[in-house]
Amino acid sequence: MDHAQGPLLVLAGAGSGKTRVITHRIARLLRRGVRPESVLAVSFTNKASAEMAERMKRLVGSDGNKLWLSTFHSFGVRFLGEETKALGFGGRFVVFDQGDSLAVVRDLLRQERPGERKLDAMAILTRISLWKNAMQAPHEVRTGDFEYDTVARELYPLYEETLQRMHAVDFDDLVCAPVRILGSRDDLKKKWQSRFHHLLIDEFQDTNRAQLALVRLLCGPLRNICVVGDDDQSIYGWRGAEVGNILEFERHFPGAEVIKLEENYRSTDSIVHVANVVIAQSTHGRHEKKLRSARGEGERVRVCAVPDSAAEARLVVRELRELAKRRIKFRDMAVLYRSNLQARILEEELRIGGVPYRMLGGTQFYDRKEIKDLTAYLRLVAYPRDELSLRRIINTPPRGIGAQTVQKVEARAIQRGIPFADAWKHVREIDGVPEAARRASETFFAALTRARHALREQTPLTEVIQGLLRDIQWDDHLQRLDSAERQRRQENADYFLRSVQRFESRRDATGETLAQFLARFALRQEQEEEEAQNRVTLSSLHSAKGLEFSVVFLIGCVEGVLPHRRTTDPSVTEAAPTDVEEERRLFYVGVTRARDRLYLTRAERRTLRGRVTPLTPSRFLDGLPEDAHEAYQHKGQQTMDTEEVASMADQLLAQLRRT
Repeated sequence: MDHAQGPLLVLAGAGSGKTRVITHRIARLLRRGVRPESVLAVSFTNKASAEMAERMKRLVGSDGNKLWLSTFHSFGVRFLGEETKALGFGGRFVVFDQGDSLAVVRDLLRQERPGERKLDAMAILTRISLWKNAMQAPHEVRTGDFEYDTVARELYPLYEETLQRMHAVDFDDLVCAPVRILGSRDDLKKKWQSRFHHLLIDEFQDTNRAQLALVRLLCGPLRNICVVGDDDQSIYGWRGAEVGNILEFERHFPGAEVIKLEENYRSTDSIVHVANVVIAQSTHGRHEKKLRSARGEGERVRVCAVPDSAAEARLVVRELRELAKRRIKFRDMAVLYRSNLQARILEEELRIGGVPYRMLGGTQFYDRKEIKDLTAYLRLVAYPRDELSLRRIINTPPRGIGAQTVQKVEARAIQRGIPFADAWKHVREIDGVPEAARRASETFFAALTRARHALREQTPLTEVIQGLLRDIQWDDHLQRLDSAERQRRQENADYFLRSVQRFESRRDATGETLAQFLARFALRQEQEEEEAQNRVTLSSLHSAKGLEFSVVFLIGCVEGVLPHRRTTDPSVTEAAPTDVEEERRLFYVGVTRARDRLYLTRAERRTLRGRVTPLTPSRFLDGLPEDAHEAYQHKGQQTMDTEEVASMADQLLAQLRRT
C-alpha cells in the first residue's frame, strides 16, 4: 500500500521492524518534494531520537539535519523557548528535572506539615505528575480519602505557584504548557500548524492524554499524521499512558487508514506461537493481529518448575554457564523479572557461579550528586535567579554556611519581598549570621560574579567552569574524600567538562544555545551507555522493552508476581481488569524479547519466617500451545563439573578478600 495523504495508523507487531517505517516514510516524503523543515517526527526517548537522526542522515544526507526529530519533551523545550512570552514569564525560564521537583515538594511538606510524620515526596510528586498529564488543573482534581491523595491535592496548587515564582517548568510542563498555549491562542495554533505539514509519532501506544492533545493541536487541516505502535505492547499505564489513544485512533482522526505489520523477523516460530496464544487471551479490547515468524520453527519454549526461588536462581545460573560453553556469549543472554526485588537472590547466585552481569537501572549519570552539583553551578551562572540551584550549592563544597544562616536569609527575603538570591547581598545586615558564614557567602557570590563576567566576555565555557571550580576549591574538597570516592567523582567531573567541550565545538554548526544545553541536561533520562562487555543482562520487564537477546529467562511466572498482586488483589489496591491486562501485555513483551531460546520459570513454594506457602502458576502460562513448549529441568541440576567448582571457589575467595 502506498499511502500519501491523511491520517495513517501502522500497527507494528513485536519484531516487525517498526523503526524503519518512520524513517523510510520520511525519506519517501522528501523524495516527493516535501520540505524537511515541515516534517516533525517524535519518539519517546533521547536514544531513540538519536538513532532516528542517524538513520535519516544515511537515507537523505544533509536534509536530515533540517528535520524536526525530537522527543515530546525536547520539542516542548524548543516550543517554549520560542513562545516564552505566551508562557507568562516575560523572559527566560529554567527546566526542573525530577530531582529539582522533588526538592520543591520536600520544601512544601516542611512548610505546610511541620512536625508530622515524614511522607514520601516521590509518591506525592507522582500523583501531581499524573494529574498534570491528564490535563487536570489543581481545582479539577477529585480523589478519595487516602492520605497521599489528600496531601498531593493540597500541595498541587502550591507546587504550581512555586514553579511560577521561580520562572521554572517541570518535565510535565514541557508537554502540558504547549497544550495550554496552543489551546488558548488561535494565532499560535495556526502558526505551528502551518509549520508542520507532516507529523510522525513513534510508540504511539505509550502516549498519555496531554501528548495526544498536543498531537491533535499540531495536526493542521491537512491531517497528515502517521503514528506507529502496538497496543499489545502498551505497558506504561501506571505512569499515565493510555492504550485507548491507539485503540481509538480512528475516532480521533476519522478516515484513517490502518496497516498491520504482522511478520516477526526477530523470534523463532515457537516463541512467536507462545506470544500469540498469550496475548489472544486478553479480555480487554485490542486490535486483532497475529504474528508470523520469518525464521522457522526453532527450539521449543522451556517451562521450568522448581522448588523455590533459590532453586530457580541456581537453575538460571547453571543454564547460563551451559549455554556459554556452547559459544553463546553472555551479552546475548538476559534474565527478566517483574520486580527488581527478584534480582537479589539471582545476583548472589551469579556472583557465586562466577557469571558476569550488568543490571539495567541504578543511578543514572546525570542523577549523580557531583554532576547535579556542577550543573547547578552552571545554571546559577546562566540564571542568577535560579533559587533551587542556589539552595543546592550554597554550601557545596562545605564552606561554613549552615542551615540556620540559610533560614535567616530566607526570612529576610520574605520580609523585604525580594528574591532569595538578592537577599544574600544584605547578609551583613542580618542579625545572628556568623562572621565566617558572611565571609564565605561573599566569596561564593564573588566567584559566581567573576564567572558571569567571563561568560559575557566570550570566554570559552570550559574555561569559565574551570575557573569557577578553582575559586570554589573543588579539588581541595575532593582531596578530603577517600581514594575510591575521590577517583569516581573526579572521573565524573571530567566527563562533565568533556560534554561541555563537545557542546562548544558544535555550537557554531548547530546554533545550540547555553539555555538549550542546560535543558538537555535536565532531559537526560536514559542511562549512560556502558562499554560493550560480555555480561548477562538483568532487567525488569519494563526496562527491557525495545531490547532483544538470543536467550531470555523470564523468571517468577507465578500469581502475585506476574501478574503482580496489586493488579489482582482488591485488598492491596483498587485493582481493575485493565490492570491485569496490562500485566498480560508485560508478559507478552518479555516473551517477544527472545530470538532463539526462551525459558519461563516459576517456583512452586515460598518460605517466609519458617512458613511454607505454595505458589500458583501464573495465569499467563495457561493454554500454552503443546507443540511450542515443553516442561524442562536442567539435566545436571544436582552436579557440577570440575571447572564449575573451581570457578565458584575463585569467586568465593574474591568475595572474602573484599570483606
